[in-house]
Amino acid sequence: MSKEHVNILLKTKIYRDKDELYEDAIRSLLRTKPNLKAKIGIELYKTNEVSLSRASEIAGLSIEAFKEELKSREIKIRTA
Repeated sequence: MSKEHVNILLKTKIYRDKDELYEDAIRSLLRTKPNLKAKIGIELYKTNEVSLSRASEIAGLSIEAFKEELKSREIKIRTA
């Protein structure tokens, strides 16, 4: 999305501000490319920013399916 497109959308008052516009754009992107949700969950888990449970929720996977995804990527599962 170009700066021009963003400015036009903001001028039309469809969105209050850039943050609201970008949040909507990201939600739409994640709906059309669900594999990106898994990548986000995995990255947040790898960097210790979220728990296994929260990461699986972000990824849209069950905890067991998320564990399998981590194993397939050779990512160590943290223990409490």
